[in-house]
Amino acid sequence: MSDSDVEAGIRIFVDRQSKAETAVIALIAEQEFARAQAVVPDLNLYSDFADWRDSREGFQMGLAMAGVDVKMVPVALKPFLAWRRLTGIAANERALDAFASTILLFRTPPEPTVLAFVGEPEFAAHSRNVSALATHRDYQQWLRHRQTIRIKAAMSGLRVEELPIPLDDFVEWSVCIGQMCETSIDRYAQLLLEHFAYDFEEPES
Repeated sequence: MSDSDVEAGIRIFVDRQSKAETAVIALIAEQEFARAQAVVPDLNLYSDFADWRDSREGFQMGLAMAGVDVKMVPVALKPFLAWRRLTGIAANERALDAFASTILLFRTPPEPTVLAFVGEPEFAAHSRNVSALATHRDYQQWLRHRQTIRIKAAMSGLRVEELPIPLDDFVEWSVCIGQMCETSIDRYAQLLLEHFAYDFEEPES
């Protein structure tokens, strides 16, 4: 995949299936726009929803004229903010488009393999009580192990998406299902991304 940055930070990448240059532009529903302005500072540059929608459609037309396949993807504010908190990405228009790109890829067959990312502080806090972590000597060994899994998946032709997970929530969930293995960590990440991908509202025309 090759990508570049264009005006307004909209990411362009080469679609693996169509081989065409592709861009993803996020759309928020009109009824969520006022709340979105309170949490996404970039949106305050627009006077109202219609102004923002016109801007989005302007980018769509400009990119399309340049030969880019543009996909407009509806996103809901609540899952976007949850995803942003997990990833640590700033709440801005660029992040909205990145989130839209992530959920579009998840919705597009074949469904990607989702791997959980565990940060070092959470690894240290849970390495003794989560069996999947306890088998590794330290965080660096865990990272090398996970990198090997990512490489093998990619070499097998699988699409791989990585998602940070809150280990406290995973531990509570794992108690319910009676599993705390590495496979269940990735399954939890898969379920989180599935929730983000399908919890949305169509923006009003």
